[in-house]
Amino acid sequence: MLYIIVASIFYTAAIMLGTVASRHANTNLVAAIINMMGALVPVGVLVPIMNNKLFTNSRYGIIMAVLAGIAIAIFSMALTKSYSENKVGIVAPLILGGAIFLSAILSSLIFKEKITPFQGGGLALLGLGLLLIIYARATGR
Repeated sequence: MLYIIVASIFYTAAIMLGTVASRHANTNLVAAIINMMGALVPVGVLVPIMNNKLFTNSRYGIIMAVLAGIAIAIFSMALTKSYSENKVGIVAPLILGGAIFLSAILSSLIFKEKITPFQGGGLALLGLGLLLIIYARATGR
């Protein structure tokens, strides 16, 4: 649970800092810098511990990691452009809520993870919330 809280705090910080950056610099440059830092920080943590732990790598896992990196790079470019053109209060809920909604549905289909009725109700409310935000944005309300 601690890592979930830490991740939420730092993701929120990234959203706010990325928004400021996107509004004051070229959005593709901002995305590139964000991705470079996102790669350098884990490497800085990994290199000192590499001699102390045994790592086993699988080809499939590495291929999936490369594809995930490509997806993150494209996501970063779209996200920074979105921040430069829209309000954070619109972008963040749509992207985060949309990612939660799609990830839950896809995890059920791909990984066969169960969605309980209570979780399904939450997803339905999330979907409704996303639709309301989209409707409000489209109509200017």
